[in-house]
Amino acid sequence: MEIIRFENNQTYALGALVVALGEFDGLHVAHQALIQKTIDLSKSIGAKSAVLTFDPHPDFILRRRSYLGYLTPLNVKIQILEELGVDYLIIVPFTLELSKQSPTEFENQILKQFEIVHLIVGFDFRYGFKGAGNAASLAKNYSITIIERINFENQKIGSNAVRDLLLEGRMEEATKMLGRYYNITGVVEKGNQVGRRIGFRTANITLSEEYQLLKKGVYGVYVTLNGKKYLGVCNIGNNPTLNYIKRPRLEVHILDFNSMIYDQVLSVDFVVYLREEIHFDTVEALITQIHQDIENTIQLLGEQT
Repeated sequence: MEIIRFENNQTYALGALVVALGEFDGLHVAHQALIQKTIDLSKSIGAKSAVLTFDPHPDFILRRRSYLGYLTPLNVKIQILEELGVDYLIIVPFTLELSKQSPTEFENQILKQFEIVHLIVGFDFRYGFKGAGNAASLAKNYSITIIERINFENQKIGSNAVRDLLLEGRMEEATKMLGRYYNITGVVEKGNQVGRRIGFRTANITLSEEYQLLKKGVYGVYVTLNGKKYLGVCNIGNNPTLNYIKRPRLEVHILDFNSMIYDQVLSVDFVVYLREEIHFDTVEALITQIHQDIENTIQLLGEQT
């Protein structure tokens, strides 16, 4: 997959394109259906497939949400789209200036810089100043396909729905909407060694991207390190019993693992929410609960992989 970082006043000679147009944060199963349709159609007519999206997410610039975090940071989005088989990823820098363009200006200044033979959008796609443009306005100048609403348990599959599920700890439902486990990947940093002192070494993750918030608490997870997969128990929170910290962080205890992995990249798949973060009156009570968390994780996720 070739990545095109769009620049104003430049025309791109990429040949005939079938283009999926949207923000695509989450790349959930509805997004995947839209993109697969793009790939299939491009192959059937002898064109190339492209995804045209925006970075940063418009919500960051327009302050549409109280907390701004990505379900799929750009580097993750690139990886998933490449795996799906997209030919081109066109990244348009989103700015306040761009947000004020009319639908016609957006078409003339961005879409017409490519040889687009067909556009594919979701049923609720909007573009241009205050969302004035939609599929109907695109259809005046382009051949388009509209992907209708896709539901899960009578609820529209969408990025906001996934965010709500993550904030509520409803990981199984979020997984079904995403078509994969929600994942956070980061670099292991040296912590305060509290976990080691009580017999549970943990890897503290420095997040390299602004990830979507999760519900505070303890999770059963899969951890991938250097291509190998492990079971783990992950805590996201403030460590209320030992060494309280103001800013929530991610720390994971990898089962049956005792190597030093500082500065290495760790990938964490969130499978099941086990419990809320609790303040324990004694260290012994905390240790007992951690043992229980480990047992619950093994029962729910299976033996070590």
